[in-house]
Amino acid sequence: MKIHWDLNLMEISCQLICPCNQKLYKSQSTLKSHKKTQGHQFWEQTKEQKDINININRLEIENAHLRRLNILLMERISELEKK
Repeated sequence: MKIHWDLNLMEISCQLICPCNQKLYKSQSTLKSHKKTQGHQFWEQTKEQKDINININRLEIENAHLRRLNILLMERISELEKK
């Protein structure tokens, strides 16, 4: 849902736009009907899978950084214990 502000008319209107196809829907019920279609559901599943893959990748990178930091800290602790 996007809010549109028209400065010439000084009015606010609500626009129901689906992100899967960028179409404007006239009512909540037509948008709701569209969201039940196979096309929208396929887009939604694809987007969810893409978001999951992005999060997995981000977490794997963070995990690798933490592992390197852990090794560094363990080496420093070991050096301090030797002194």
